Amino acid sequence: MFTDDSHAQPAAQRKVANQRLRAIAYSLDCLIPGFYLWLGPIQLRFGGSLPEPDYPGIIHSTVGCALVLPGYRIFSTYQGDYDPG
Repeated sequence: MFTDDSHAQPAAQRKVANQRLRAIAYSLDCLIPGFYLWLGPIQLRFGGSLPEPDYPGIIHSTVGCALVLPGYRIFSTYQGDYDPG
């Protein structure tokens, strides 16, 4: 009757957090206007876009923020690349 699914939820939470970071990485990579903030497990995205299904990019930083304005102006604390490896 009872099952131990304690390992399923953390994996699901990591997947959701990874999707949020991928959306931020995609939006920054494509210079889509918006405000982006990621602080460990907290990821906020105001504006931007969801990533394409095959977009492999990720953010290699646990803390950062960015502001992308129309006209391809970007102000970001993140200086890395979005390559997966």
